[in-house]
Amino acid sequence: MDSGNNSTSPVEQLGGTLRSPGRVALLMPYWDFWETSVPWDLRADRDQLLAAASGIAATICEVAFASLVPDVDVALSLRDELRMVDAVIVVSTMAAPSATTTTALDGSPDMPILVWALSRSDHVDEDFSHTDITTAGSSVGAPMVASALTRAGHRFDVVASSLSATEDVRKAMKRLVAAGICLRRPVVAVGDPIPGYTTVVAPEGARGVHRQVSLPAMTLAEATAKVIGSDVEHTVEQIRAQFDVDESVSDASLTMAAKTEVALRDIVRSTGAVAGTINCHDSALRGDPTFGFAPCLALGRLTTEGVPFTCTGDVLTAVAMLVVRSLGHPTLYHEIEALDFERSEVIIANSGEHDLGLCSSVAALVPNNWYLHDPIVGPCARFSLPPGPASLVAFVMTPEPRFVVAEGEFTGRHFPATGVPNGSFRFNSAPLAHAWSEWVKAGVTHHSVATTGHLANDIRGVARLTGAQFVHV
Repeated sequence: MDSGNNSTSPVEQLGGTLRSPGRVALLMPYWDFWETSVPWDLRADRDQLLAAASGIAATICEVAFASLVPDVDVALSLRDELRMVDAVIVVSTMAAPSATTTTALDGSPDMPILVWALSRSDHVDEDFSHTDITTAGSSVGAPMVASALTRAGHRFDVVASSLSATEDVRKAMKRLVAAGICLRRPVVAVGDPIPGYTTVVAPEGARGVHRQVSLPAMTLAEATAKVIGSDVEHTVEQIRAQFDVDESVSDASLTMAAKTEVALRDIVRSTGAVAGTINCHDSALRGDPTFGFAPCLALGRLTTEGVPFTCTGDVLTAVAMLVVRSLGHPTLYHEIEALDFERSEVIIANSGEHDLGLCSSVAALVPNNWYLHDPIVGPCARFSLPPGPASLVAFVMTPEPRFVVAEGEFTGRHFPATGVPNGSFRFNSAPLAHAWSEWVKAGVTHHSVATTGHLANDIRGVARLTGAQFVHV
């Protein structure tokens, strides 16, 4: 597990929203050997195809650059630029020596790669000719690249499409970017995990699939104490506009929530983190009379904006949340609190974290009833999960990295007395007792991610690209 070497672009702040779109490079293998086989400018034609491919990729992520790769010299010149991206798309349209592409990629052995066999058209006419074999040869060029990547030990996915039928390649790009962000961007851990919580971090010396920046809990306490002025006032205004604030929520708690959020945003920006975890149950935070506050609202606000945060120092579930969010889905950090055998459902809640992407109306903001004895009782969101297709996602070390996914549905039941985000989930795979047992046997801890939609295929793809195991419950 790398300890914080962040070589990629920092998290951006646009309009107050933190985001990490993912940066990719597009490489197109090219061989001038075929230029005499066509009656037009083959290089110009490939440049045009590459531009079209870049336009499609730009709808999913940030395209750092796109380049034809005609020879080894060009390949070598691209190595430094490739180290600055999260993933690479190899756009194969014709036969070309595979060593050209692998020479560029060998400088980034952990880079997730998508081999895109791109055709200009959906069909092949009966007058298909020798020239067409040259120019429409993605089914020749792509295996050449893929075979070489396999020999070199690179992790990659393969997709074939035309320029007009791009649904599959867009899905593959989302998986690629999620894997790249997971592998190459840092997760920030503020404070040590709760003592004894051994399953929320990677074992010492284990091979992880994420980079980590670790900061003492005091960092957040000191940064919060320094926050003053208009940033606090503006954040309080945003909170009041975003939630139905209960009259029992004090002005002091809103001010402290805002100050902590501003400080946490600064930590995210300074570290370049795309996800994080905090253990607020620390002597420098909740245990300190001056801080004395559970910052669940700040975690939820950043999570809602696309930088997911967990509590208790659970960096592994932060990785699961990061992948789910990078795939475009909301992320509720939660526990399975109880089993309802009669309804074949599990009850979902947490200690105050949230993602408003899972809230179908205006969420209430109430005092966090988990921490009523703190010097300042922090506010937290309260809402219930709407019914619909859903997944639970976990990331664990067994000791190898492993993603676990259970597909099912949110049933729409409400548990407002929990005082926090809540709901219920029913497994698709089997009755409750068997499905939940299989979930636990997969090695999951007591935390996981609840999200909308069925994500098994996408998470399986991310697992392949990151070198992690995959279990579908």
